Amino acid sequence: MNSVSAQIKLKNLSDCREKFDEAFEIYEISLPASERKSRTEVLSLLDRKDYRLTIAELESHVVGISIVYVSRFFPISLLDYMATSEACRNTGIGKSMFVHTLATSADRLMFVEVEAEHGSAGEREMQRRRQAWYARLGCRKVDDIAYHMPQLNDAPPPPLNLLYHPNGTETDPTRSQLRSWISDVYSGVYGLDNCEEEIEAMFLRAS
Repeated sequence: MNSVSAQIKLKNLSDCREKFDEAFEIYEISLPASERKSRTEVLSLLDRKDYRLTIAELESHVVGISIVYVSRFFPISLLDYMATSEACRNTGIGKSMFVHTLATSADRLMFVEVEAEHGSAGEREMQRRRQAWYARLGCRKVDDIAYHMPQLNDAPPPPLNLLYHPNGTETDPTRSQLRSWISDVYSGVYGLDNCEEEIEAMFLRAS
């Protein structure tokens, strides 16, 4: 284990809300506007029973945050967000946080939304590295769907790949399961119901 990651403390943000501003700063800096919830929206997640917000602390400073949606209706979760502060990247903290998110998901298959390759050569290289990082941690790509996240604000979302970590489950998800599970994510994470036609179109675009 990296010496830095060995020193971190992982805490439930709901139990130390005075750290929210530090955590939200990391969230705001590391996510493009098209993928960000507002400060008020993120703060409200602390009171939801289907969300787990965790911070990583190093010497009393917040250096990472993860946000996990845990479905109340299906054996799935979604890694809604995870990042470390720029100064603490490539120190093993991200891996420690990811392992912790799997534990908080309680043996549920965990989805991860990751940017697909697009943009400049430098952006594509960064996207490839991020996808490879998740693959090393055991994530697999859902190949038979052209996944996209809903538009959260004025900025359109980037193209995404949908990954999943089995997290103790035995089989790959079927199309029928994916339809139900993505519908649950759209409802629980994005507040969108009755999206069956849009989800079906994702499968058709991948055919």
